[in-house]
Amino acid sequence: MRQLTFLKIFMLSVVLIGFSACDSFLDVNENPNEPEFVDENLQLPAIQGYFSYRVIANEPVRVSSLWMQQLAWNGVPENHEDRYYYTEDGPNNFWGVYSYVTVMNNVKTLIEQAEENEMNAHAGIGKVILAWNMSYITDFFNEAPYSEAFEPTNTSPGYDSQEEIYDAIFGLLEDALDDFENPGAITPGSDDLIYGGNLNLWTELTHTLIARFNMRLSEAPGNSREARANAALDALANGLASNASDADFSYEASAGSENPWYQYAIDSKWDTRDQLSHHYVNLLKDLEDPRLPIQARQAGAVNTEGQVGGFSPEPFDPSMFAQDDSTYVGHQNGEFGIGTANVSSIGEFYSAANAPVTWIGYAEAKFIEAEATLFTSGAAAAQPVLQDAVRASMEKLGVDGADIDAYLLDMVDLTTLVDEDAAHEQIMTQKYIANFLNVEAYHDWRRTGYPDLAMAEEPYIEEIPRRFPYPNSEYQYNAANVEATEVPIGPSAMTHRVWWDTRN
Repeated sequence: MRQLTFLKIFMLSVVLIGFSACDSFLDVNENPNEPEFVDENLQLPAIQGYFSYRVIANEPVRVSSLWMQQLAWNGVPENHEDRYYYTEDGPNNFWGVYSYVTVMNNVKTLIEQAEENEMNAHAGIGKVILAWNMSYITDFFNEAPYSEAFEPTNTSPGYDSQEEIYDAIFGLLEDALDDFENPGAITPGSDDLIYGGNLNLWTELTHTLIARFNMRLSEAPGNSREARANAALDALANGLASNASDADFSYEASAGSENPWYQYAIDSKWDTRDQLSHHYVNLLKDLEDPRLPIQARQAGAVNTEGQVGGFSPEPFDPSMFAQDDSTYVGHQNGEFGIGTANVSSIGEFYSAANAPVTWIGYAEAKFIEAEATLFTSGAAAAQPVLQDAVRASMEKLGVDGADIDAYLLDMVDLTTLVDEDAAHEQIMTQKYIANFLNVEAYHDWRRTGYPDLAMAEEPYIEEIPRRFPYPNSEYQYNAANVEATEVPIGPSAMTHRVWWDTRN
């Protein structure tokens, strides 16, 4: 992990936005204080920092974690995402300012400049981030601009199908692997805030993304689930090899540089009412899962003013797994708030001021392997992989070894279940817990139907949302193309499915 304060990230991002937007036809008026080119080693950390804060840990996961009932809104739920009230205003920044304008526009500049200067490693990292950010856009919106999106004179770019976008994503990732094999004379170092320039780890990460996306398309029209599973397993042979390979972005416990969840859900300068869901806390209690006291703070540790000074948590005891225990408490999704101090907030592992944000990790790679192995070789072959996946998740969180062994001993054995569907549900439920506060939980639920979730109280639509609505900025500036998708304006937009979401 490498550190860069958010203030520095922001300032570098401003430089990059200005660089990408500037016109070069009046070279005679060049201003030495506004450079036309920014070195790759300045572009890269700015892009990584912005991508981490504004895409990985921002609107997509904040909203989908409510819909997946890992979190719940412990406030007034009327006109709130927790009841599936999410309008065209909601994703404006995620779509426009954060993704297209800042991350992807600037990363295209980085790729082109790095390739021109034969700095292939920088270009490769840029291609990974471009592919990754584009997956966020298409997985939440389906059709979207890509092939015409970065033409500076085209103010109304056409929409590519999700199938076409995924073809481009896989192409970018394969190109990145080629770049890492032929990195050029100048390679990243401290300017790479994820791996410090370790291209072997970038290679592992890229293979793991390829595996993730193959499983994403395992039920897509015209795709073979077994073929996609085999492709995922092939990629994982070169994927993340241990928790030490995890892509962790580090934050600092100083003003403006804190972890995004700390700023969003713990620090009272924003809010403190995004807390643990009743569904999620009770699931972990039912399973007697030792991750509960790590993923959740004890009720009373946070109130409307933020962290409670002098709060002394009770020593964790297995008896706390009782459903009526008041030490760890979740809030019912969609219900009116009951007071912040009465509900558990996000655990410090995820929400301390200096807690890192994991972009993708080894535990997820093992869960992908377990699911793919189930499809290709059956439950007996998948069982030890599932156990390795759960162990990796718990070790990442620092669970005591004896508690891990006890949990694995009691965990349902896939070979004792009645059929493949039951085994699949077990794998995906465990992955849902391991992917706490990760958008993959939402994508997996749409793709597989697991875990089984009830509706929030008094919802605005009649099903858990299947997608984001298109932002109103598209209706204002690119109306013909967004209207051609036939996705309506209003809450019903969220009942329309993306191409790969075919589950009944």
